[in-house]
Amino acid sequence: MLKRVFSMFGINYDKQALTETLKMKAWLIHEYGGIQNAQLGETRLPIIKSPTDVLVQVHSASVNPIDISMMGGYGNTLLKIMRRGELELPLTVGRDFSGTILAKGLGVSDEFKIGDEVYGFVPLYKPGSFSEAVLTDSSYILPKPKHLNHAESASLVYTTMTAWSALFVFGNIFTKQREGLRVLILGASGGVGTCAVQLLKARGCEVSTTKFIFWICSIKKNTKYIYNICNKQANFIEKKRLRKQRRYHIILDGAKIGSKNIPKEWQHDTYITLNSPLFENTDQFGLLSGLIRSISSLISINMDRWKQGGRAMWGFFVPSASGFQFIHKFIVNKKIQPVIHETFTFDKLPEALETIEKGHLRGKVVINFKD
Repeated sequence: MLKRVFSMFGINYDKQALTETLKMKAWLIHEYGGIQNAQLGETRLPIIKSPTDVLVQVHSASVNPIDISMMGGYGNTLLKIMRRGELELPLTVGRDFSGTILAKGLGVSDEFKIGDEVYGFVPLYKPGSFSEAVLTDSSYILPKPKHLNHAESASLVYTTMTAWSALFVFGNIFTKQREGLRVLILGASGGVGTCAVQLLKARGCEVSTTKFIFWICSIKKNTKYIYNICNKQANFIEKKRLRKQRRYHIILDGAKIGSKNIPKEWQHDTYITLNSPLFENTDQFGLLSGLIRSISSLISINMDRWKQGGRAMWGFFVPSASGFQFIHKFIVNKKIQPVIHETFTFDKLPEALETIEKGHLRGKVVINFKD
């Protein structure tokens, strides 16, 4: 049966990896709510519909705050539009993965073969990676770095892509000077923060963090590696000393401090927050009213900043093939390396989600599907 189905769509398939049952285990959300709504069950194995689709057996996936938010219905108004009529529930979250190619469409290049180890991501509106297999476009996968295992590879994708999106797309770093660009990162101990520090330093930027990251460097868990990241790549600045520093080109707020709470003494050109109200506004007030409120909010925040020659921006994950290729080069060359807070097995996903909810993370949380 499976062979007939795959032949119908002109799909290359792996006879050993794919079974006749067309079923897989996945964490499913049947109704929006808290993490307690996640249920481990069986669902249909994704079928390749596009010539550029790839089906990947997931070995590891990282757990991110966005996963918990989406379990509560976060962004549902906009995501419904992006899904274009596809089923909303049951929902499987999980935005990135590392694994092995099970099948591919006829339009996928020979660069990727069945059995190849790859890592990649899934757009927000697509079924996620907290499942035994995930379907994504071939432009969103790349060969897994040989020096990293699956957990380490998966831990880097979503957070580094989020950092890249915020800094290079919304912060427009591509058009700015490379060497000596001054960036202050708030919340540098978390997943996005640690990746942002490394990404910026790989580009020759001058990176500073608040003193909180110094405490992170003193912990025993992963001490050696986190210490190296912090001391060799970022400058420690006490908050009371920030007012005495030279003007920053960019402040990246990964700690949800908020634009209004940034002291005027912390002089900067561009403020970027990862806490955009866009999804919340459209969920609460509807598409049109939510968009209007969001735009009005952004304009209001920028009124005073424009007078001083600055601006405020929202930064969020952009599913970009070129962006992934950009960060992949740094990962392969060991300029960006993983910092993992804790790993869990596939069946312990609720515990992994609880760890995310508690906060105070020193790196990424990852789930492993196989040894």
